[in-house]
Amino acid sequence: MINRNIETAQFFMEGLYQHYLKHPFVFIDTRKEGSNGIFVAVGQKDARGAHRGNQFAELAINTGKAAYAIINDAELKQRYAEDARYILVEDGEKALQEFAKHHRKQLNCPIIAIAGSNGKTTIKELLHRVLSHQYKTFSTQGNLNNHLGVPLSLLSIDTSYEMAILEIGANHLEETRFLAELIEPDYGLVTNCGKDHLGEYGSIENIIKANKELYDVLKENNKPAFVCTNDPLLVEISEGLSNRIFYGKNALVQAKVLSRPFLKFELAIETSKWAVQTNLFGTFWLDALLGAAAVGVYFKIDGASIQKGLESYHPAALRSQLLPWKDNKVLLDCYNANPSSMDVFLAEIQESNLEEAKVLVLGEMLELGSYSQDEHQKLVDAIDLNQFKSIVLLGASFLEVDLPVVQNLQHFETRSAAKDFILTQNYKKHYFFVKGSRANLLEKIFED
Repeated sequence: MINRNIETAQFFMEGLYQHYLKHPFVFIDTRKEGSNGIFVAVGQKDARGAHRGNQFAELAINTGKAAYAIINDAELKQRYAEDARYILVEDGEKALQEFAKHHRKQLNCPIIAIAGSNGKTTIKELLHRVLSHQYKTFSTQGNLNNHLGVPLSLLSIDTSYEMAILEIGANHLEETRFLAELIEPDYGLVTNCGKDHLGEYGSIENIIKANKELYDVLKENNKPAFVCTNDPLLVEISEGLSNRIFYGKNALVQAKVLSRPFLKFELAIETSKWAVQTNLFGTFWLDALLGAAAVGVYFKIDGASIQKGLESYHPAALRSQLLPWKDNKVLLDCYNANPSSMDVFLAEIQESNLEEAKVLVLGEMLELGSYSQDEHQKLVDAIDLNQFKSIVLLGASFLEVDLPVVQNLQHFETRSAAKDFILTQNYKKHYFFVKGSRANLLEKIFED
């Protein structure tokens, strides 16, 4: 993977790592703020096999952001043959991963890996708030959860942290295993197995296999997993693990819904109970909340602190984010969408009694491949037309399905057309529910 010239390899893992310990700033984007760090060239490769990121190496060095630049462009290195700041490797991405793996072996804090189809970011944030009551806790920032994000996340953990939570994002088989082996987690948690990236995975069976890969890595290393007993599939695919820490039905940590749609529930830990008022829309978040509570209990955090941690979480932008708009309420849940998350979102809306009239705005679901038509038809068929003052569907995928011809349902191929329609209706005192894949940019409908 790395240029195996002994001198280069030795410096990479010893000399360069010593520099990193003094200046722990590793970056792949020269827009990042920092100085005296290590720049790693990554990205698409040209015909010579050189990463696109090589063209930014000189900028990183000359601006002082980088003391060293890891490059895989032999021609660039030839120009700086006598400059030790430019370190030539065979592949920048693999070098970054190997450097992160070396750093991982120096860390002593417990690391919890989170995988699954839906809700990974939310449970990660809930866990962070619970664990932070007692431990200095690191968690994945933003969407740094892939083959580049995970190593960058690992390299952001220093020895002062007492706990770390790393999110695994994947869209094809063996990717979860690869990232889990890079992380070497001490604990793992799979949120669920839904229809995410169905086009890339090819089948729900492959999605299940992919999520099971985290359990497989834990099993191979004799590490425990937190498993939700409310989900029989997770119980089934985690069989064989020597240590499963259960939460949910018939387990140490249980819950009962008290009110909705913004979830209030009773948290039961052994014989003690707490009423937890969350800022999360939907009872479908109950398992994530329970998971965060179970991890807190395992790490000896008291129930009152767990309650405070769960109640302190406010959804990030576009993730069940509640906003005012022109004397209406808008629930934006449009960071992403897949058939599984759409199903529970729609069911929650239709089962909730609200004072305001409801308006449903759904964007098309992407990355479904050959499943697209069938899944969009199922979504449309699940809509209770009588529940909504208006239903607005956006995207070309809805052209492939049979839409009911009713006055309160409109379909638009462009976001601007959908926005124009909504503005002409002069809605007041309505509750908008908005969900769709990220590419729809549905939030822009509600921007002035």
